[in-house]
Amino acid sequence: MTSAPRRDPRSRGTGPHEGWPVGDSDNDCRLDVLIGNKDGAPLLLRNNSGTGNHWLGLKLEGVNCNRDAIGAEIRWSVNGVIRSRLRNGGGSYLSSHDPREILGAGSAVKIDWVEIVWPQPSGKAQRLVSPPIDRYLHVREEA
Repeated sequence: MTSAPRRDPRSRGTGPHEGWPVGDSDNDCRLDVLIGNKDGAPLLLRNNSGTGNHWLGLKLEGVNCNRDAIGAEIRWSVNGVIRSRLRNGGGSYLSSHDPREILGAGSAVKIDWVEIVWPQPSGKAQRLVSPPIDRYLHVREEA
């Protein structure tokens, strides 16, 4: 016995969904999801979760390395605790995620420093000391 797949009543359209890019569509640091609908308009799931945590968003621009800085290592310190992440590219099927990186600071009111190790062939390290928080910064690789 077979049955037709059940349709989620929250979805729009009757067809399958394709592409689920994740990004901060309203620049509030809370990641939103856009669902592509093959047979209709896309559906934006806006993240309206609570506020109170601090953050720093980075848009990296490579000069000597690849322009999107794919492969850059990002480290940051908040109250002496060091965190890190790797700049990845891509997204999901038929979509691409927000290229900006969001660094969390929790309840801390400042980030001590951010260090970016740019991918090869550059491999240079660039440090931002006491960057502003709760905003996005455009960081261009130093030549």
